[in-house]
Amino acid sequence: MVDFATTTMPTNDGSDVFSTVGRRKARKLFEALGWFFVLLLIFVGLSSLFSRVGFMVDAFSQEITNPEEVFNAFDIRYVQHFLVVWSHLILGFVILVFGPSQFIPWIRNRWIKFHRWNGRVWLLCGAVTAFTGAFIGVVWPFTGHQGFGLLQAAINAIIGPYTLFCLYKAYSCIRVLNIGAHREWMIRSFALMLGVATQRVLMLVLIPLTGLGAEVLFASCMVLGMLINISVGELWIKLTRTPGTGNRHWKELDRKIAL
Repeated sequence: MVDFATTTMPTNDGSDVFSTVGRRKARKLFEALGWFFVLLLIFVGLSSLFSRVGFMVDAFSQEITNPEEVFNAFDIRYVQHFLVVWSHLILGFVILVFGPSQFIPWIRNRWIKFHRWNGRVWLLCGAVTAFTGAFIGVVWPFTGHQGFGLLQAAINAIIGPYTLFCLYKAYSCIRVLNIGAHREWMIRSFALMLGVATQRVLMLVLIPLTGLGAEVLFASCMVLGMLINISVGELWIKLTRTPGTGNRHWKELDRKIAL
């Protein structure tokens, strides 16, 4: 007769899979490559951002009576809707510069107050940036609301609200101290916000390779860039989701397993 009170029952919390040597090595490799590409995308994003800022400063330093005769279909939106554009650019700078620090454990552990306040500012800036970016893409696609412009408007209409949803989930999870879920929704949010930088990289590669213009590739590269970032983000989340509640950080568990 089996005494179920004293028999150790098998658990199904994923501990065995999480602790395998292969998983631990994959996490270390993924982290190194991940930070390299994150920093690369941040550089691309900031380069694009400063390019737009330079354009805005130059455009408003001139006396132009008819902007439609001076600027192309892509640039004229920045001139005609400068208040929305400036808010998007300024807060986008905050997103790119201060976002990475939210994912560095030793910053969070040593300067928890900075982590909390930076997180609040980042979530607010992210919400405004997601809204303004989607608004520009949906209302003012530079090729109009037909053909590739319609695709651009459609992807912005999906990605914008989804980014806002991810930010809301990140905030609501940390309010109830669900740290694991909070971390995962923050990763999803940041991956989406870096999607525009991935789009720029794809365009830099595909335009000379295909000979197609930006008006053709802009929307397609946006879709592909977002799908790449979402997929990589989900893969990282799955690889680093810790057993149980998920509130313990994967690095902490990996160090204990290695001892």
